[in-house]
Amino acid sequence: MPLPDSIVGYTQADGVRVRLLLEDRFLLIDHAQVYSSQPSLGCFSSISCVSAPSTAILQQNSIVYFNVLWAELLPSTLQSQLPVLTIDYCKVKNDKKATLDRVSFLIDDQNERACEAWIDNLLKKSYRNSIRNKRLLVLINPFGGQGTAMTRYKKYSAPILAAARCRVEEIETKYRGHAAEIIENMEELEQKFDAIVCCSGDGIPHEVFNGLSKRTNAAAAFKMPVCQLPCGSGNALCLNLVGSNDLSFATLSVVKGIPISVDLCSLTQDNKRYITFLSQALGMIADCDLGTENMRWMGDSRFTVGLIMRVLAGAKYPCRVSVRILHESRTQIRQVYQEHKNNQYASTSEHTQLPDLKYGTVHDPVPEDWKSIDTSSLAVFYVGKMPWMSSDALFFPAALPRDGYLDMILIDSSIPKKEIFSILLGVAEGKHFDSKYLHYYKVDAYRIEPKARSGYISIDGESFNFAPFQVELHAGLGTVLSRTGEFQAPGV
Repeated sequence: MPLPDSIVGYTQADGVRVRLLLEDRFLLIDHAQVYSSQPSLGCFSSISCVSAPSTAILQQNSIVYFNVLWAELLPSTLQSQLPVLTIDYCKVKNDKKATLDRVSFLIDDQNERACEAWIDNLLKKSYRNSIRNKRLLVLINPFGGQGTAMTRYKKYSAPILAAARCRVEEIETKYRGHAAEIIENMEELEQKFDAIVCCSGDGIPHEVFNGLSKRTNAAAAFKMPVCQLPCGSGNALCLNLVGSNDLSFATLSVVKGIPISVDLCSLTQDNKRYITFLSQALGMIADCDLGTENMRWMGDSRFTVGLIMRVLAGAKYPCRVSVRILHESRTQIRQVYQEHKNNQYASTSEHTQLPDLKYGTVHDPVPEDWKSIDTSSLAVFYVGKMPWMSSDALFFPAALPRDGYLDMILIDSSIPKKEIFSILLGVAEGKHFDSKYLHYYKVDAYRIEPKARSGYISIDGESFNFAPFQVELHAGLGTVLSRTGEFQAPGV
């Protein structure tokens, strides 16, 4: 028997008859009272009924299914002599900012069974591509950003997770590397949870992926979706998967998130192997990210000021880059992007264990088919797997979740300074992509060997030793929760 698409209820405040209709994309709340044929709930009680015109008074509101968190029918009480239908949802503004809200309606006793069936239909439509009552492991970094992660989580995230009837286990990390230890050592992780939620910046997701890589069942563990509630100074994972750094909207997107597979990378440095999910940088970008700690009092402006200072000073970062380039012309890259962008990135992986390194480690000989570049004038070396590095930095507009490529950017300090500024100013909207002074490659492996004695290397926004390292991509190894099943970026 098909589930009902509509139900009739009454507003609690004044007993006005309301029709709740399940449309294709949203719940329609129709405050339509035709006085000539349909009485209000007040007419069934001791409340006097005042005559009214025979014309219909219409007021319609709607709630898109994505925003619906939960619905249930509460039994009658002394305060409410009829059962009460409650619908918890998020109000979402055009700028992707969300607030938790609830609507309630009285239901006639004889309509209880029909209402229960209607609720089932509503929740099926609202969670069409995602899991209801998600079991979430929430890792909260109290030190990230401004040190307000726990306070903000309790205020903006926890109420939404509770309204969605998610089952949550919260753990507060105590020190750097703690999240990796938790994930590596937790028993029955895959059986207990549907997703790992990082209430932090990008450092905790980095630790989580590395913790997963050290589990005895690493390949199976990587099928566990990872997501982020933006509570740090860098929240690129959330920005790419959700399209907003609003904490409430990000929480809604966790509740409704769709698991998709994403490419991850192995990085070898010294005698260690790491997993990197976001980016690797040397040169001005790493310098401004990690080398401006003394300017933290400036807030987000410290990065911009640091960049201007280094461009004007003509900063150079001598190194040797060896890379397996797969596409290098803008035309090729656009074609590859269009070929891959409509793929369905279902959460599946061909890996049965942590993949072997096809190209060895940083200590092995460079493969013969790689291109090597020796330079004494490199300004920017930046490699990414996601489009947005921050809300005003669309560095890698051609990046896709599972296309099998890393996007590499090289900028030489020998070009005119005004052109470097032009490239960096264009990053906010991805306009730098077409600059003739910018080298933009699709690659799947590389090695970089810095020649200076000291400097900064940034991996997923984290500081690493200033030493040679090698990276290779593993297609579809990881899993994340995406709001729509893709990255939230305009593309090329």
